[in-house]
Amino acid sequence: NGARHYTSPHLLPSVGLLPEAFQRHGYDTAAFVSSFVLNSSWGLNRGFQVYDDHFGLQQNVTRNPEEVERRADETVGHLLAWFQARAQRDLAPRPFFVWLHLYDPHSPYDPPEPFHGQYAGRLYDGEVAYADSQLARLFDYLRQSGLYDRTLIVLLADHGESLGEHGEDEHGFFIYNSTLHVPLIFKLPHGEGAPRVVRRLVGTIDVAPTILELLHLRDPLSQQFQGNSLASDMLGKGATSARPGYSETYYPRDSFGWSELRCLTTDRFKYIQAPHPEVYDLTKDPQELRNLYGERTTLAAAVREQLMGIERRYSSTQTGAVGPPLPPETIEKLRSLGYLAYLAPVQPASAGPLPDPKDRLKVYKAIQRARLLNSVGRSEEAKALLETLASEEPHFYLIPFLQAESFAQAHRWDDAERSYLACLKLNPAFEQAIMGLAYLYLRDEADAAKAKPWLDLAVHRNPHNITAYYNLGVIARWEKNNQEAYRYFLKAVEENPGYANSQQELGITLVDLKRYKESLGPLSRAESLGQEDPRLDHYFGTALANVGRFKDAVDHYQKALRLKPDFAEARLSLALTYLNLGDRPDATREFRTLCRQNGSLCEQYRQQFE
Repeated sequence: NGARHYTSPHLLPSVGLLPEAFQRHGYDTAAFVSSFVLNSSWGLNRGFQVYDDHFGLQQNVTRNPEEVERRADETVGHLLAWFQARAQRDLAPRPFFVWLHLYDPHSPYDPPEPFHGQYAGRLYDGEVAYADSQLARLFDYLRQSGLYDRTLIVLLADHGESLGEHGEDEHGFFIYNSTLHVPLIFKLPHGEGAPRVVRRLVGTIDVAPTILELLHLRDPLSQQFQGNSLASDMLGKGATSARPGYSETYYPRDSFGWSELRCLTTDRFKYIQAPHPEVYDLTKDPQELRNLYGERTTLAAAVREQLMGIERRYSSTQTGAVGPPLPPETIEKLRSLGYLAYLAPVQPASAGPLPDPKDRLKVYKAIQRARLLNSVGRSEEAKALLETLASEEPHFYLIPFLQAESFAQAHRWDDAERSYLACLKLNPAFEQAIMGLAYLYLRDEADAAKAKPWLDLAVHRNPHNITAYYNLGVIARWEKNNQEAYRYFLKAVEENPGYANSQQELGITLVDLKRYKESLGPLSRAESLGQEDPRLDHYFGTALANVGRFKDAVDHYQKALRLKPDFAEARLSLALTYLNLGDRPDATREFRTLCRQNGSLCEQYRQQFE
């Protein structure tokens, strides 16, 4: 499907998705995801009538957000609310296809109580136990509503966690079984098969064809499947033919410029294609500690040829994806999660073989450590670590980038600027450094002229860069050019209607352009997205007052004042609106309060209230 890593383009429309098949067969479809890594930017929302990927106000943060996930209880709560609303509709019941995604067992491990206390010292286990408790909520509801026995439930993970095995703390860098071996459980509808364990090798690509066969759905989607249905195995009708499992990680290559890793696994052996190839006998060495490559060269050559054959067979679909790259705020949020989703410069063919990730593990872990130190405000420790790395890896573009981030954390702006520029000298296409410089200059309205060319460059390189459009709109407002600001904010909204800041600023700009009726749409959408800003409510009130909705305007002015009691302009607007409603006592009260807060504004309007 062309998606090999977190900086891949979103899925092509030609890549069919399982919910689309269910929608074609009359199912209600809904998804509830717990992390920004599954934001609809990837195109995974196709086929879902409901795709719940909103994280409240935290998703409005586009620079070093502290959290871009939600706990399992919130996501499960949204799903239960969907089930309950569906049950209350006076319509004939329809079958449903639901995807529930829980994210809690990810670093940093911080389960809520009582799991944090119960699993002190092994918080990853606490995260898993907490996620299990929330699944129990869902299963209890399904039982109480009579749906459980009639429902096919599939439980699986997309990866495991190394937890220190092979030197990897989390996942994605290597492809050993500590991260590849995951649970896969099918709970069949009542009466459709006895409990059994299928012990042979299967893959996640087998899940979709299995679901369609178990539900007796014939759909064109099956023509693109690369996996096999496991229905026969589960129903006790005989095992389907075994075949090796293909796995890969392009994370080391795409983020760091090191070699990708690919592997083929059989029931007994595992071959990892790398600059230093690896072969493991999984029956005798399940922890993959003894590399047999030197002893099993004939086997390795045969399995390598199989691996290459699989890649040749599917290359037309695996490499054919094109489309816009992910916007930088997506990459930044991924980075905040520990997915260092950097995009390394392309290596020329003449550069020779790429480094083996095994040989760069120390550097990788040091980079992760520096990122973590920066994220918790320990910038001096991060700086010392990065200085050591810089002496060892003088041409590695990520090091000056992380140094720039560390300097910015410590408010050492000149040093940050020099480091961002040093990063761009090594990797001129690195969008995060381009945006880093823009953010650096956007700290002060006086430096807006310096920020603008970097934002223009970002838009030129990526015409879907919502953050650049938004900040270009901010600069245009600073320059009193509301028409230009309108165009930038409108573009930002078109790229991502769920970004509340863009909706707010588009609405505010329309108010300043006296396009009051038109402004109500984006202002209302910003409010519905959870935006809490006194400016939003003041401008919303102004728009409402100018279309004659004075009582609604009062509500918004009062909300603005609850958020900011000394907001003199909102106080004045409220007083004037009370006058328009013929309520002089309330108008006088608010005006007297204004006079205590802002004498200059008071004198300008005194005649209207005397």
